[in-house]
Amino acid sequence: MKDVFVDMMVAMMPLMKPFMWFAVAVAMLGLVLAVSNWLFRTEIRKSVLWSGRIVLAAAGFFLAAQFAGYVLSMPPAVNFGDASKFEFILVSFWQIGLALLIVGLVIRFAGKARFGNTAAET
Repeated sequence: MKDVFVDMMVAMMPLMKPFMWFAVAVAMLGLVLAVSNWLFRTEIRKSVLWSGRIVLAAAGFFLAAQFAGYVLSMPPAVNFGDASKFEFILVSFWQIGLALLIVGLVIRFAGKARFGNTAAET
């Protein structure tokens, strides 16, 4: 059974770098939306909250994959170097997950905050 999980982990590793970049893009979009919500007092709170949810889900996935990798004695990492030139800059999934978790929480709290547009003003 352990061999099946190891094979699944090896098969999914090439897909983790694009998934990480997707989560980073959504995190950047969420931060831009949160700042624009704060500066311009726009009505995009739902978009900010959705981007926060997506980033938090990706963070949970990376942290769960790190835990599963430790259970399988095969800690996962993303290579930011060029493997053809034997450059290996490995970043563990827990580091990616922790960074996404922090940004996701910032986005969520910024999305739930109300900046000025209250019912008493209108």
